[in-house]
Amino acid sequence: MGVDLFYQKLRGREGTVLHSETRPEDWTNHVADFRFIFHLGNRDTPLDVKTDSVKLAQSGDDRIAIRLHPGKKIPDLPEAKKVFESVWSLYLSEEAIILKTGAAEPPPSPHQILLLKRDLRSGEFFFSDPAWDRLNRADPLGHPLNQVLMILLLSRGKGILLHACGVDDNGSGYLFLGNSGHGKSTMARLWRDRHATVLNDDRIVIREREGQFWMYGTPWHGDFKGFSLAGLPVTKMFFLHPGEKNCAIRREGTEAVSMLLIRSFPPLWDKEGMGFTLDFCHRLTDAVACFDLYFRRGQGVIDYVRNVS
Repeated sequence: MGVDLFYQKLRGREGTVLHSETRPEDWTNHVADFRFIFHLGNRDTPLDVKTDSVKLAQSGDDRIAIRLHPGKKIPDLPEAKKVFESVWSLYLSEEAIILKTGAAEPPPSPHQILLLKRDLRSGEFFFSDPAWDRLNRADPLGHPLNQVLMILLLSRGKGILLHACGVDDNGSGYLFLGNSGHGKSTMARLWRDRHATVLNDDRIVIREREGQFWMYGTPWHGDFKGFSLAGLPVTKMFFLHPGEKNCAIRREGTEAVSMLLIRSFPPLWDKEGMGFTLDFCHRLTDAVACFDLYFRRGQGVIDYVRNVS
């Protein structure tokens, strides 16, 4: 089956925008200056993608419209080649990107399928009835598809997703990067106790705006439950290491790029996307001071970070 069968009624009138006032079932979420437009049909009425429609957002900005299809039956999909497999799988056809969770092949059938146009302007999300009861309007795709979609969008020249804690300290943007156990959630708690705004303790998006690199909070937090979807320019970046005392060591050039890259979520399946990600890391580390930060857990690290130069 060709992917156009899924989309022949999705275009709508040129210039029409789907937003929360369109219909009661429509709503919009914003993350990192991306606008995600969702349409949820009636649970008791099977949705027919060939006859129902979504009015897509205007082209030329960072918007994607996604229809949600509850029900156990997964439709026949376009023929596609598997290009990546983890706890989720990615398939590519000439016209579509297909993401699956659960089993890659039946039996049993996949739990969820996200079918995207190659231009990432629109998508169809199919999921089982049990998932309906857990639907979170703030994050309807859920883990891991929410973050995989973000990685796909960012890899198109838009930015990167980092394994990091982001803090807004009265207008100074501090980024603390590390893997699990390196102290990101600890940092979040310490800065919260000093009345700073924690954007997120685990997932931060970096984008470039008017020559500056901005960091944005996401809803996908770690042990620290608070987050903010706000954004601000990045002032300093720190690669976290637990230590016996507070000590910062400047990192530059390819060393800083390598340390940043291994704490990012790159599009490993996409050669062009990887090229962009590597270039983005080079430009980010050239523009923002980077440090290895060995820190002793306690309030003393706050003033230490503020004074690092």
